[in-house]
Amino acid sequence: MRAVRITLLSACLLLVVLLWAGCTRPSESATHLNANDHGVLTGNTGAENSRALQALIDHAAMEGKTVYIPAGEYEFAANGTQTIGSHCVKMRSGVSIVGDGERTVLKPVGHTLYGLDMFYFNDYLDTGVATYLENCSFEHFVIDASGTSVSTYTSAGKGFMFNLFQNCHWRGVTVKNTDATGFGVDCPIDSSITDCVAIGCGKAATNESSGASGFGIGFGYRDGESITITRCTAEGNKKFGFFLEHQGRFSSQRYPATAPLGFAVRDCTASRNLYGFGGICTVNTVYEGCTAENSRRYGFYFEDSAASGARQCESRGEGEACFAVSQSIAPATPDADIFFTDCTGENAPVGLLLIGAAATAQANGCSFTEVTEERVLQGQH
Repeated sequence: MRAVRITLLSACLLLVVLLWAGCTRPSESATHLNANDHGVLTGNTGAENSRALQALIDHAAMEGKTVYIPAGEYEFAANGTQTIGSHCVKMRSGVSIVGDGERTVLKPVGHTLYGLDMFYFNDYLDTGVATYLENCSFEHFVIDASGTSVSTYTSAGKGFMFNLFQNCHWRGVTVKNTDATGFGVDCPIDSSITDCVAIGCGKAATNESSGASGFGIGFGYRDGESITITRCTAEGNKKFGFFLEHQGRFSSQRYPATAPLGFAVRDCTASRNLYGFGGICTVNTVYEGCTAENSRRYGFYFEDSAASGARQCESRGEGEACFAVSQSIAPATPDADIFFTDCTGENAPVGLLLIGAAATAQANGCSFTEVTEERVLQGQH
């Protein structure tokens, strides 16, 4: 009888363990997929990891699951081509990518003709079908593209290259050393980027190249586009730290919309970029509580833009000017002027630089200290 009792007790304990496991592990596997269990491994080649992660994302998309990539350094290589450039992974709607913070490092590697994007989605350009990437999130990992190089610089070679996306969100992601822009995501709707970092992006570009920035947001496919960028940092990028631009400057037929709902960039910091913050042909873009410092040219720079500007922002130690506006055509109404409200500028050759006879700006409540010239109209000073 004693042996029977011990056996029964052991069976009961085993049943308790199985029931406990059944209450915990299925609830995790029902929503999360561990990339290591699906062939994404630190010891793999880049080609192996790209194929494995693509297959896992394709599978996760069918069930709306999260892909978890544990701590480690993972190489990725070109696994697909696009209209311009190559990519490691093409994203699918309904998938989230989550890592272990700075300990999860994704490393695209290899030489390509036009550039290698880590995460890519652009059916509109590739197929002409205006499909949206929807309901994705990216959290707590690093993309380090120091192992990539290109023969010819283009807009490819990004950490994220998305065109047309909705309800997508980034949090706690770092992108560094890309050949082109770090976060290069165009035509957003109801999306956000929070607590993210871009360092040393645009390494294959020159000061005259397009893109090549930390955070570069395009718009213009349809009216009502919007995104918020909060508490992010851009350091040492080739062109802008943060900028927005109308994609119609490249293709007016593909991007005819001119009325975005608005783009808000709040409490962000840009240092050692060519330009800290700004826009090219942008509309309804507002920087609030942002700080630019040690820019190689301008802290805040708007070119041929309208109804955009900065509020309660700081610009200090810039190479040429704290704030600059360049306009080839004057805005149609005063409401469309570039504005700087309650901003401060210090320790730069020029406080406010207006480039060209058509350039105007509304500067209200701004103050400048230790600037050689407070306001300059280029060519007419």
